[in-house]
Amino acid sequence: MALSRPAIPLPPHARGGGAVSVRREEDFELPAHATAVAEARERVWGQLCSWGVPEGLGRTAQLVVSEFFTNAVVHTDSCLIRCRLRVCSELLRIEVCDEGGDCAEVVPRQAAADDVNGRGLQLVSAVAERWGVRPGVHEQGRVVWAELSLTVR
Repeated sequence: MALSRPAIPLPPHARGGGAVSVRREEDFELPAHATAVAEARERVWGQLCSWGVPEGLGRTAQLVVSEFFTNAVVHTDSCLIRCRLRVCSELLRIEVCDEGGDCAEVVPRQAAADDVNGRGLQLVSAVAERWGVRPGVHEQGRVVWAELSLTVR
């Protein structure tokens, strides 16, 4: 049995024409330190709760943001990491932008059974409708993004 979920209301300035209306959008940036991962999770949780996003989706979004922030902190020389949350149509889009070097392809690693790390992007692949990587602003760094469904499957 499918559960019905109330729609996330459009703010007054977003109502009206256009093929896709942005219902909600929020940006934040944090220093690229290990402590930023937990802070990013908390900011995402607080923002999504204030928008009325269901708890399960909020927890999934925290997992995605945690993975993306961790990779940016560990694998780039970034000073700042930026995050954008956007609710459009039936999707929550999460974008995390680092200041790293080139926009090399990001591929989930095949972790061995006894590896402690290396499963994060596999988890993202499992929970996201789709995800990917694109060059950052002025081709600097990269933006790793994921889209999560707002509808119950």
